[in-house]
Amino acid sequence: MNPVALDLGPLTISTYTAWLGAGILLALGLLLWRAYRERPGAALPWLDVALVALAAGLIGARLLHVWLNWTYFADHTGEIARVSSGGLDWHGALLVGLPAAWLAAQIRRVPFARWTDAAAMGWPLAMIAAWLACRRAGTAYGYEVRTLADYPGWLVTELPDIYGIIAPRLEVQRAGAAFGLVLLALILLIAWRGWLPGLRLWLILALTGTGLFFLGFFRADPTPMLLDHRADQVFDLALLGISTATGGLIWLRGRRENQEQNTEA
Repeated sequence: MNPVALDLGPLTISTYTAWLGAGILLALGLLLWRAYRERPGAALPWLDVALVALAAGLIGARLLHVWLNWTYFADHTGEIARVSSGGLDWHGALLVGLPAAWLAAQIRRVPFARWTDAAAMGWPLAMIAAWLACRRAGTAYGYEVRTLADYPGWLVTELPDIYGIIAPRLEVQRAGAAFGLVLLALILLIAWRGWLPGLRLWLILALTGTGLFFLGFFRADPTPMLLDHRADQVFDLALLGISTATGGLIWLRGRRENQEQNTEA
């Protein structure tokens, strides 16, 4: 189930794509604003890095989805490149998009740590939009419950699944969007106070992995299994580990450089 938001003859935009696109555009706008505040001429190079990350992320998201569902795509190889038919995994977008962004930042001479700090502010916006998109498209839905009367109104509602079947379900999608709002408030506070420069994106990604791992226990949408668990939860934990390790290495390097500077002084 993926209702159409805009139909202009040959151009058809689904509700899912519209919501997700709006979130990405908002995130890009926020990143450009941060670049302009950094230096008016920095907006274009920073945008170049973001566009490279988005393009590489799209490829990575599709490749991970295909890999996880290879039993299907092995017999339908003609659909592998057909992104318009759906099937993206955001973990793959990060796995490929962030290294591509780092490489683009070196070429365009963009300070990568500051770019990631700006990207950390845009990430929750894209996350909120993605969860709302899932709600409209009937994906990433929660477990079905016996009756709405057994739960508080904010916890359950009648929602469709991917096949359009409406039933009383746990409000996982709304919980995901609310979690994104919490992350947005947190990163805005951190940026306002000037805390954790260079570490903000890795903190937000680590928290994202943690929160979505726990939300995964309440999701009922079908997904491939990996290591006897939902594949998305396995990758959520991997995101937590990689982000924590990366942030730790950056912090240790910064501390060592400060010690060397103090020694020379």
